[in-house]
Amino acid sequence: MPYRRRRSKSSGIMTNILKWLTFSFLLFGGCWYFYKQYLSFNPEKILSESTLKEKTFSSKPIEVISPRHKIKAYLIEENHAPIISFSFMFSGAGRASDNKNQQGISGITATMLTEGTQNLTSQQFKEKLEDYAIGISFSSNLDNFSGSMITTGEHQEQAYRLLKDVLTAPRFDETDLNRIKQQMQKAFLLQKEHPQSILNLKFAEYLYGDHPYGRNPLGKLEDINKLKRQDLLKYMQNHLAQNNLLIGVAGDITPETLGRVLDEVFGALPQTTAIDFVRNPNVDFKKSDKNIEFASGGQNISRFAAKGVSRNDEDFYPLYVANHIFGGSGLSSRLSKAAREEKGLTYSIYTYMSMAEKSPLLQGKFSSTADKYQEVEDILHREWNKFGQKGATEEEVESAKKYLLASYNLRFASVANLSEILLYMQKDNLGLDFLQNRNQNIKKISTEEVNKAAQKYFKPNGFVSVNIGSFTQNKEK
Repeated sequence: MPYRRRRSKSSGIMTNILKWLTFSFLLFGGCWYFYKQYLSFNPEKILSESTLKEKTFSSKPIEVISPRHKIKAYLIEENHAPIISFSFMFSGAGRASDNKNQQGISGITATMLTEGTQNLTSQQFKEKLEDYAIGISFSSNLDNFSGSMITTGEHQEQAYRLLKDVLTAPRFDETDLNRIKQQMQKAFLLQKEHPQSILNLKFAEYLYGDHPYGRNPLGKLEDINKLKRQDLLKYMQNHLAQNNLLIGVAGDITPETLGRVLDEVFGALPQTTAIDFVRNPNVDFKKSDKNIEFASGGQNISRFAAKGVSRNDEDFYPLYVANHIFGGSGLSSRLSKAAREEKGLTYSIYTYMSMAEKSPLLQGKFSSTADKYQEVEDILHREWNKFGQKGATEEEVESAKKYLLASYNLRFASVANLSEILLYMQKDNLGLDFLQNRNQNIKKISTEEVNKAAQKYFKPNGFVSVNIGSFTQNKEK
């Protein structure tokens, strides 16, 4: 059963800090565990043997509107198991919206929200979650402030009360806040020692400069140390409101019950937000590469980025297929074949589409030993330019489409996954019929459309990279 086990205060905060430390890596490419899993499985075989192959979603999700406060949610009623999952988001309330003098407040608020309510201490709150098999969590990413709740049908009323209390009457105890500040000090120190963390910071700074997207995802330690209980309450008042709230719900709950719950849990939130506008950044993709000398255990790491597309752009699906062929399909990708399979120069090299709202990107990453780094970099440039000029073959396009179609239903293995998809259907304005239309959108993409996208987005030497490791010996050669 997917619920959170009780943790001590120290282990809980360390988990949140580790989430912060790895956030950029997860956002820009995923961890190596995911990469191994992505490479090794056969989606057609898994799907053919799974009950998920029957998930055709012949019926659309429904939009539920609460009777009193008119709060909206997308719902898929799934009563095969007595589990209910809520995924919700406060759009535009992420890290980029932090006041420039309070950088890190959104992340601290997300952590503090699971540290108790006015009626429950931090330990008592965590005991309630365990006793009733309830999971409640919050996070703040670059653009949005998100939360989730999962519960069994038996204990759903207790879950709704706890979630309401968290959102409307958080404890924000000064003792807990001071403990978190101390843990954050350690997190900042660790960040300076880890090559991947250093690279992520320098990469964001180099791309975005003084734009909020270029900030440290942890915030500023001096700003965090100044935060008081009233600052967190003010943040919630200004950022978490009904007018920027999106909700996806899946599981054993009727529309009538959901309408009531929406009013009860979210109805006391402020009507409107007071979020500072975040401008679009100006990114120069023609600037020279940046190398950072750092003793990284003999490994050089590179991150690179080119202009991407938003989720609703007409080029999204053609570029989605093109990226899969070029660097997104694991060992079968063009990049992996050229740099790993044929040459054995790197253990991993890949690309992916990142969907930051103000700056969607086509990104990539590779690592290699310092003496092999230049050769991998040359292969990357060669394959990038060739793909932009010549595009993909008919066979490559059909193979990519087959994979993307066969693997799609594997995303619906849990109600938690499903509620999150319903949430992002709203965020990206995909419509209630997205689950029925997504695979059709993939099927109708032609090789000509893929190659037009390749020519448009894989421009000759059209990406900027930031790299960390040892580059002196390459210069001497």
